[in-house]
Amino acid sequence: MIKVIHYMNQFGAGFGSEDKADMALGSFDGPKGAGIAFQGFFGDRAVIVKTIYAGDNYANEFKEDFLNEAMEIIRAVKPDVLLAGPAFNSGRYGLACGSLLKRAKEEFGVPGVAGFGPDNPGIAEYKKDCYGILTGAAANSMRQAIAPMAGLALKLGGGETPGPARQEGYIPRGIRLNVYTGKSSAVRATEMALARVAGQKWETELPRVVYDKVAPPAPLADLSKATIALVSEGGVVPLGNPDHMETNNSTKWRPYALSGDELTPGAFEVRHGGYLTQDVTKCPDRMVPYDALRTLEKQGIIGKAHPEMLSASGSMANLSTMQRLGREMGIYLKQKAVDAVLLTAT
Repeated sequence: MIKVIHYMNQFGAGFGSEDKADMALGSFDGPKGAGIAFQGFFGDRAVIVKTIYAGDNYANEFKEDFLNEAMEIIRAVKPDVLLAGPAFNSGRYGLACGSLLKRAKEEFGVPGVAGFGPDNPGIAEYKKDCYGILTGAAANSMRQAIAPMAGLALKLGGGETPGPARQEGYIPRGIRLNVYTGKSSAVRATEMALARVAGQKWETELPRVVYDKVAPPAPLADLSKATIALVSEGGVVPLGNPDHMETNNSTKWRPYALSGDELTPGAFEVRHGGYLTQDVTKCPDRMVPYDALRTLEKQGIIGKAHPEMLSASGSMANLSTMQRLGREMGIYLKQKAVDAVLLTAT
């Protein structure tokens, strides 16, 4: 019989919500929470022998401890496959699921399946390291997530190699596999072209990423009366990082109050993994140019510098998550009667 270990966060394991996000790793024998539904799908084909859990903060802020402790359990149990989540759109949960499955694959060769919502940063970070099933955004889609996750886990735990994503239903991993079709590339390309011209069904072998087109807004009529805000994906935050902003795969943004004529050195730090941050730490205005904006305000070139900066980290960011953050920032700034944004990046 296939042996399964299931990972959940503190909420899925029944301990609470954000108030328990700092919980260290622990475990139960047998299934718990969503694991009971997975076990029901498995029947007598597989058994969840152990459920492991941890708080979302602990799993990400103490990542190495979390992974090392989890690997000790996996080493002792010797499962055939791992299940993680489903995490839906919970970013920290999704990242924990992905990091756990990646480490287990690297250390023990144990395959794993996670459940990710459409905006979960775990997709971009770990889709090549584990198999991900696309779920709904929230836990009310749990029932729809069980069968595809459990079905793929059975296949992996049984030693089978899954077919292409479009056939098996998992999230495309960006991994190209060579398959012998009996036809040359020239013949296949010609057949696809003829099918497209004839209006018949066809499928490309190399999907192209298509990005949204954003229409530019109309220019400001009078800059001297405009309120300008600073928004940055450079990861500048107050010293101590009070909101626990992520260094990579940011899932949130925060507004921070500004005062005086510059960002005071020593009062800020950088949470960003994609550039050398020393110069910005010494002089935060080089990433968030509040000093320059205040100078323009005093000169009457702009009407007012908005007294907040909106900060996030763009390092290794998931596109759909950044789109969500952008929408949220836009709504916030509109409520603050901001007329335009100066967006700075690394």
